[in-house]
Amino acid sequence: MKLQRCINALIARLPGQHAIVSPGSRNAPVVYALSNSGIQCHSVIDERSAGFVALGIAKETRQPVILSCTSGTAALNYYPAIAEAFYARVPLIVITADRPPEQIDAWDGQAIRQNKVFSNHIRGEFTTPDEYLEPHLFESIADQVVACLQQEISGPIHINVPVREPFYDFTTEGISAESIRYETSNDGVELHLADISESAGVSFKGKKVLVFNGMDDGENIHILDDQSSVILSDITSNRSSSIHYWDSLLFSAQSKKGGLEYLKILKPDILISTGTTTVSKGVKRFLQIHQPEHHFHISSYAEVGSMFKTEPIILHPEKIRTTIKTVQTEKNIQYRADWQRLTDEFEQRFSSLAWDSYNEFTAVNYILSKLPNKAILHLGNSMPVRYVSFLLNREVNDCLVYANRGTSGIDGCTSTALGNSLVTDKSVYLLTGDISYFYDVNALFQNSIPANLNIIILNNNSGGIFNMIPGPDKMGVAQTYQTTPHQFKAKYLASHFNVAYFTGDSMVSFAEGLSDLHRHKGAAILELFTDQQDNSAFFQQFKEL
Repeated sequence: MKLQRCINALIARLPGQHAIVSPGSRNAPVVYALSNSGIQCHSVIDERSAGFVALGIAKETRQPVILSCTSGTAALNYYPAIAEAFYARVPLIVITADRPPEQIDAWDGQAIRQNKVFSNHIRGEFTTPDEYLEPHLFESIADQVVACLQQEISGPIHINVPVREPFYDFTTEGISAESIRYETSNDGVELHLADISESAGVSFKGKKVLVFNGMDDGENIHILDDQSSVILSDITSNRSSSIHYWDSLLFSAQSKKGGLEYLKILKPDILISTGTTTVSKGVKRFLQIHQPEHHFHISSYAEVGSMFKTEPIILHPEKIRTTIKTVQTEKNIQYRADWQRLTDEFEQRFSSLAWDSYNEFTAVNYILSKLPNKAILHLGNSMPVRYVSFLLNREVNDCLVYANRGTSGIDGCTSTALGNSLVTDKSVYLLTGDISYFYDVNALFQNSIPANLNIIILNNNSGGIFNMIPGPDKMGVAQTYQTTPHQFKAKYLASHFNVAYFTGDSMVSFAEGLSDLHRHKGAAILELFTDQQDNSAFFQQFKEL
């Protein structure tokens, strides 16, 4: 029972309301402690899926989620979700059971070099003692984890736990029936441009000021609109833009040789950014070509990427808010007017496309127009997230948007959405591609799939993005290894997992299927079949606008 007392001492001091556990033998003491604590446990068999389910819960609750798996390759299956959480700044507490040191490289089963295995993509790593005489040492590690969560950028923390036999010797001594809530302030910070100007020591008088809100990183920073600056917000920022269809304009321009040079009039003098990365390739290229004189990034953290090839100066939001008095500066009204004129001209051409035709782009446009009020929208990577970035320029029914854009992989999109649906009463929608869906189908290996989960699959019988971006067409017959053409359908998997299934292969049948999905009172899948040639042809027309 000494081992179990030590594990209990660790778990009792860790913050978290939810834990994702995967079956195994070596992690039995951890699972026992979690299941007898006040933490709500969810069982997910596939560790790769489990990591992303935890990610979805943590994104929604803003609380760290505990992961528990057995030793060996089970732990390695967490890595995709850990990498995503690292770059997306989402808190996870990863507890991997391990073999004791003398069994590593001794040709024992499920005994790999597990200690520090996630070193490049975590915010903290700890190894518990492999002797179980002093529970206070396990408590100390839990306290260090809490300190790490409070002082570092949010992200995954790894606790490796060497477990010796016998480990099926249980006691509830030291287990707390109360879960510990991770206290974090998410009230947000509202900042005026004039305050930022004074704090930066740079006059914004008469300058062209561009504000860019990147992917939400939990800091909840709001740059207030002064009606003269231009605010562009990535769809993953959950912030509003002052200009509509800006991503469509920039993408269409950068698709043509010299197109972005035409937009030189939109070059900012001052760039102010928040959050992290962006879905928009167009805004990256635009700001790399038309670099601002000054770039200020508002963040409490020193870790700032250089996706615009600038050298941003970091301004701490709390210092701006508490030390600077708002003053008035002369505004450059023409800059916003220029953005508005060019995007209005583009929108006229954009709206003239055949939106009543049936293809992926037009279907996504229709889906966005029919989303329920205050729904949560998860986006699969590849084309779905790009379609929505081009289209979602106004707040659609006050929906919240999530996408795994930390690493932008397709590997856990369904699992992330499912995790989110476990901890909210709102309707959760996942818009995903066929390859992404089939890749992560183990997300549905659940005893009970939440009734509020709705999955919409864009099935073009391939990885369609490789038919739409420049380059892959030069590969000849080898391109099929990228596009991976197939004839699979989700219908039989839906039946296998006892999920309602609807379908559509035309604008009429698709619209009927979407209505059926909205009316259904349980988890459901809507699969849309489109022709890849139609998808590519419409997208090419869009690029040529």
